[in-house]
Amino acid sequence: MLPTRHSLIERARSHHDTRTWEDLLDYYESFISKILLRMGFRGMDLEDVRQQVSLKLWQGLKSYRRDAGGARFRNWLSTLIRNSAINWISAQRQVGRESMLESGDLERIAAKGPEIEQLIEQEWQRHVVTLAVENLKKVFSGKAMEVFALSLEGESVDSIAATLDLRKESVYVLRTRVKSRVRQEIARLQQELEGGRHE
Repeated sequence: MLPTRHSLIERARSHHDTRTWEDLLDYYESFISKILLRMGFRGMDLEDVRQQVSLKLWQGLKSYRRDAGGARFRNWLSTLIRNSAINWISAQRQVGRESMLESGDLERIAAKGPEIEQLIEQEWQRHVVTLAVENLKKVFSGKAMEVFALSLEGESVDSIAATLDLRKESVYVLRTRVKSRVRQEIARLQQELEGGRHE
């Protein structure tokens, strides 16, 4: 797991070295790809725009500052993703290249800034939970994570106990223990990846 003395964003912004950049991409690349998928990009178009976002992210990090009003890094990132998408579509049109997107998507993406920000917020919450669960798979042994996964799917304690051959009391204990650690890990990741207050 990442050290928490300084946020990853602050380290990437301050040091601008290859190792920190790779750490940042490990955490954000799949998230950026999911957003672009939701915006309608596919195949090589998606890869082209993702690379544009990564380049703009690298170029903009050094000057990035969390403002006094508490604007989050992902608000800045959402603008960067949307602008990169608009610029890419516009550039494709100028050279007469057909893309997999519909002809009206430039206007749609340009007009829906708040909706894209909301989409990014929703994806970000899912992304952080996924990261937290993946990290905790390295911490918990035995059936603890299976109990937690089944509980997230809405399985009852009785059903989980029968499926995993556990006593109900054990299911309660494991579920509570993992749930508590997941909350802690989500808070840690938010601090690490946002560089500010826990949210």
